[in-house]
Amino acid sequence: MSKPVVTIIGSLNCDLVTFTNKVPQGGETYTANSFETHQGGKGLNEAIAVSRLSPTNKIHTRMIGKIGKDDFGKNLKNCLIESGVDTTYIEEIENISSGVAVIIVESNGENRILITPGTNGELKPTDEEYSKYFKDIDIGFVVLQNEYPDTAKTIDWLKLNKPNINIAYNPSPFKKELITNEIWSKIDLLIVNEGEALDVAKHLLPKTKINEDVKGFENLTIEIQKLINQSNIKTVIITMGSKGSLFHDGNTTTKPRFIESKKVENVIDTTGAGDTFFGGVVSNLALGKKIEDAVEFATIASSLAIQKKGAAEGIPTYEEVLKNL
Repeated sequence: MSKPVVTIIGSLNCDLVTFTNKVPQGGETYTANSFETHQGGKGLNEAIAVSRLSPTNKIHTRMIGKIGKDDFGKNLKNCLIESGVDTTYIEEIENISSGVAVIIVESNGENRILITPGTNGELKPTDEEYSKYFKDIDIGFVVLQNEYPDTAKTIDWLKLNKPNINIAYNPSPFKKELITNEIWSKIDLLIVNEGEALDVAKHLLPKTKINEDVKGFENLTIEIQKLINQSNIKTVIITMGSKGSLFHDGNTTTKPRFIESKKVENVIDTTGAGDTFFGGVVSNLALGKKIEDAVEFATIASSLAIQKKGAAEGIPTYEEVLKNL
């Protein structure tokens, strides 16, 4: 039996990270604590998360993206290869720099991020390229986010040509034009945080009254689940930071289930926590695990990730998560 295939389409960024006790105001100069460079981008983080959070040689993890012919690009590609990700469809672009994210991390672990797309802005595959990417692949997962310009076209092409592939989507960073009933009706697995869930409600569920507590988000999970594709995995997950997460697959005999987060005493860097969670969920589902087991696994994985510096470097391995389950 062939291995399940998980394809990530999206961004590859070099992260330039400054650690500081406070963020300077306009016109103010402040001495920071330290500076580091890391590999990142939501696409790269998700690809590494899927690969690392899978048992060895059990999932074929592929990355589709674009990099510049610069040192940043070389490092990004090498980082993926070292984590076991197939980089066949990562293209080098002439005369455009690789994507860069400037990140400020405060001493409490909170972060602020500025992204320069670079070659990520050129990731606009043609129909012919999509056909090449997915030749002989009819099932599995495709992981998407909004850090490249063609998310909507990717969703349309997949649903038209490969309807049995699960589209796993995190609508980050927020783009109002991508929150439409037409697009969301083609999503199979949706992962959003509290803020993103409220944005969805504002645009697609304007008459829904929302109390911003776990009970209120339970009701919102039910309503958002009705918006997505009702074939395939048909699941919505709302992450609620330090509180935990809710998930619902539309099963009318059960209500959304809440899983508490794992408490962490020493938060170092939250930059890659969401991508780690996403990768942990998808890797488990690709292996045929139940959604509740996937969410529990991903919760532990993200709790380990925030205890290390760096979005990609902080992603734990499958074995590390098992030790903490």
